[in-house]
Amino acid sequence: MSFRTAVLLGLTFLAALPCGAAQITLSLGSIRHEAFEAEGVVVAFDAARRGEADIRLGRLKVAGTEYRELKLHCSGFYFDGRRLDCPGGALQRLDERGRNRPALPFSLAWRASDGFIDFSMRDVDAVALSPLVKRLRGWRPQGKFDFSIAAEGGQARLDLAVRGLGFASREGDIAGKDIAFTLNAAAERSGAGWHWRARLDWPQGELYRAPWRRLAGVRMEAEGGLSNAALDVALARLDVAGTGGVTASLRWDRERGEATDGGFVTDRIDLAGAMRDWLQPWLTSLGFPEWQASGHARIAAEWRARELHRFYAGLEEATLADSTGHVELNGVLARIPWEEGTPTEAEIGVAAGRLGDLPLGGFAFPVRIADNEASIRDIAAPMLDGRFLIDRLRLVKSQSGWHGEFEGGIEGVSMPKLSQALRMPAMAGSLTARIPRIAYEQGVLYLDGALGIEVFDGGIIVHQLRLIDPFGKDRRFLAEVTARNLDLGMLTRTFAFGAIEGRFDADLHDLELQGWKPVRFDARIASSEGDYPRSLSVGALKDITALGEDAPPQALARVPERSGFSFGYSRIGFGCKLRDGVCLLDGVEREGDDQRKSPGDGVVLMRGSGMPSVSIIGYNRHIDWEALVARIREVIAGRPGVVIE
Repeated sequence: MSFRTAVLLGLTFLAALPCGAAQITLSLGSIRHEAFEAEGVVVAFDAARRGEADIRLGRLKVAGTEYRELKLHCSGFYFDGRRLDCPGGALQRLDERGRNRPALPFSLAWRASDGFIDFSMRDVDAVALSPLVKRLRGWRPQGKFDFSIAAEGGQARLDLAVRGLGFASREGDIAGKDIAFTLNAAAERSGAGWHWRARLDWPQGELYRAPWRRLAGVRMEAEGGLSNAALDVALARLDVAGTGGVTASLRWDRERGEATDGGFVTDRIDLAGAMRDWLQPWLTSLGFPEWQASGHARIAAEWRARELHRFYAGLEEATLADSTGHVELNGVLARIPWEEGTPTEAEIGVAAGRLGDLPLGGFAFPVRIADNEASIRDIAAPMLDGRFLIDRLRLVKSQSGWHGEFEGGIEGVSMPKLSQALRMPAMAGSLTARIPRIAYEQGVLYLDGALGIEVFDGGIIVHQLRLIDPFGKDRRFLAEVTARNLDLGMLTRTFAFGAIEGRFDADLHDLELQGWKPVRFDARIASSEGDYPRSLSVGALKDITALGEDAPPQALARVPERSGFSFGYSRIGFGCKLRDGVCLLDGVEREGDDQRKSPGDGVVLMRGSGMPSVSIIGYNRHIDWEALVARIREVIAGRPGVVIE
């Protein structure tokens, strides 16, 4: 039954009523309007009390949201079949939850002839909405709002003003505090749809959406079209205080519930504000250290049929530095264009920088980009008196995620200069390290082949290197390390340890680091095979002995460290199996093996030779790893002198 037919039947019914009837009820069936739909509409009023009426709605649908079993009480009610006025109304749900909440005050005016409707709510408590809007029940809303919507002759207007708004999700990942904003929108009929304009102004309050926290200072203006099929944002302008502005467009498929086409282009964005407000919270959530940035950036993107079609990112005179002091890049310039199906060439340059205390010279290189692949080849950047080499760097994005590979290394870097730059004890020789191939795939960064490093007149090889989840909080580092024929004299003099002459080999199996701290490994350090001088000074003997004691060794306290006086040894060996924070100690042999006796509880770490002969035996085979590391630092710190090779 149509609304007009229901009204005519209702008026006929009223005319037939006896004069003494006080309660009058009209069943209007359904009402359909461009702004809403209502079913099960029943109007009841008392003829003896003019201007008072109750309206019940079995179902009300507004803006795609449905509400059931509503009761509206009207003061100043007037209805004659062509016009309905309710200047003082109160809206309430009929279930138990609704009856326990304050009613929503409103005013309503409607005309059948031209479809005029005017609905408004003033100074309403936000909590009063929770019985009507199920999604609000777990958010504990606070604050007040004014709302109005009016439509007449193919034109409509919506106004919303919110003040003192506060809310929080059950999980605590979304919250708002003392928020005030206004939303004003207007629309007019255009063919089978609507052309609309809207303005949002947020001058006060704070919004938290994990991991981002945003203070007020946002303004947006937009216009576009609305049809049954899609919402079109032809032009939108967003200005964010402290960062910059964005101009954008968007097409939203209403049936699919997703954006299919769109694009945006930023103004000259302040990089410091963008890093502080947008990038850093995300990096922190992944466990990365804090970064500082300055300079400016520009970003643009365009997508069609839900696929990215074109993209551009640029940096202008930018500075990037992490809070740990490990990385700093100055004068960064970047122009990175990308277009689907068309090869492009990007340019990235750095005026100067440093890795830790290691200075980097200026460099620039082109990047070839084709579809979902970026590659760099044959780049040499100055590093002290040597070079940092990129033979090949390739990044590819596929359906399974990002993949990448790197080949390069370091060539001819002076170890004395490197030591000075890194504020380390001086080391002799030069550093050359070749990286055959590092690849990234499915969340794992791994070394394909072996990394060779020439240092301490010997060689170190790292193989089976893997970094699992390198960009996450729980990143893990795994590797196998082999060192051969390293010069003990160079090593001990470099780190201000007591002097030991000789050569040694080292094997580090099943190494696992969590958060760059070792949680598991099997380590073995032993004298190299061959004929070479083997001796250690009194200072070295004291230092080794001190590693297992809480105080300086009393037996050696009075032994003078005379120049040229040393002890000989035949073998040195040290093993540590780390599990659950405890190091199980091993040596070159068990105590008593050379005396044809039953092995004792200790292990021989050094077997002396010559006269006088001194051996070092460890009796505590289970050592707390953190305590051992702290003791090594104490021993080295107790000998501040550094010998420059």
